[in-house]
Amino acid sequence: MEAVEIEAWCKRKQLAYGNTVVLSGVNPDATDAVLLTALNQVKAFGNPEIVDRCLDVAGPWPAHVLTAPADSGGFQAKLMSFLKNEGKTLTDVSGILSPSPLDMNTALIHAISSLVDKCNTTSVDSQSYRKLRMFSGVKPTPSGEEEYDAWAEQTAHLLEEWQCSDNIKKQRIVESLTGPAADIVRFLRVQKPTATSYDYMHALETAFGTTESASDLLVKFRHTYQNVGEKLSTYLLRLDKLLHCIFRKEGVALSDMNRLRIEQVVRGALQQDMIALRLRMTHKLRESPSFNELLKEVREEEDLLQIEHPPLEIPAKTKYKTNATPQRSGYREDRPGIFCYRCGEDGHFKRECGGEENLLKFRKAKLLCLLAQTHPL
Repeated sequence: MEAVEIEAWCKRKQLAYGNTVVLSGVNPDATDAVLLTALNQVKAFGNPEIVDRCLDVAGPWPAHVLTAPADSGGFQAKLMSFLKNEGKTLTDVSGILSPSPLDMNTALIHAISSLVDKCNTTSVDSQSYRKLRMFSGVKPTPSGEEEYDAWAEQTAHLLEEWQCSDNIKKQRIVESLTGPAADIVRFLRVQKPTATSYDYMHALETAFGTTESASDLLVKFRHTYQNVGEKLSTYLLRLDKLLHCIFRKEGVALSDMNRLRIEQVVRGALQQDMIALRLRMTHKLRESPSFNELLKEVREEEDLLQIEHPPLEIPAKTKYKTNATPQRSGYREDRPGIFCYRCGEDGHFKRECGGEENLLKFRKAKLLCLLAQTHPL
């Protein structure tokens, strides 16, 4: 049946189009029971009922072929029409329709430039490489060689700076070793073929470094004080050298070195040192400075103090009467709290002074003495 005939049939039977199923090509001998059994197999139909039968002439199934509409101008014609309606031309969208080959060439040039830069960086590092100082481990240290502490500190610093593989680092370490030091590394390579450059340094530290443990060195660091007459900058250099020995022994973390350094400077400096006095008052008000920052600050203040108060040139014959009381002068030199009320210098009294009167230095010495008594460390 055609669609028009099915629609007319549904109207005659007063059936809804959406609830009607038309079976075509059914054998006339098929009973209603057979048809209902077949329809019940499809759950979407629910409970179907057979309303009527309309026998039709059986014939071949028709094949409906749809004819595609003829192409009128193609995509380019439609595109041109669209651009015309929008008030645009093909030049406005040329970059979208046909990407310029210049973009690809530019990306290729950037990639090649990046590769060349990396190659140049490697070559510059190789060209700027300078051999390490020689170290043999022989005592006394031969001429032209370094002590172990100085050599190890320089090598550890360069190992972090070199931008090369670990094999090259090991080769550079071996090139700087002779004698017993070279034997230590050679024995390590036999026992551990996969040893790294840091394993080399650890083996050399065990053989030639200090035998004190990290905890012993830390105690030594805590009991290192500024000597009488020693500049604060010199004391700071002594402390930092000992602190680096502790760091090589893995007794202190890198993040704690600045804090430990400034704490020991404040604790171990002389009480009458003017620069140390200022550090004691201000070190808790700011972050712990690095070694370079602290050394620069101390040296600048030392230069200012030397300019403002140059040392007095006192004739040797009028310095003070050491012959009268030889045993007392030696005792007073060990007591920095004793100072002269005339010139302000340490180690003697006013009655023994033969220098010129200096009220400014006397007041500073008296102030330091009072601070030491009221605020002991």
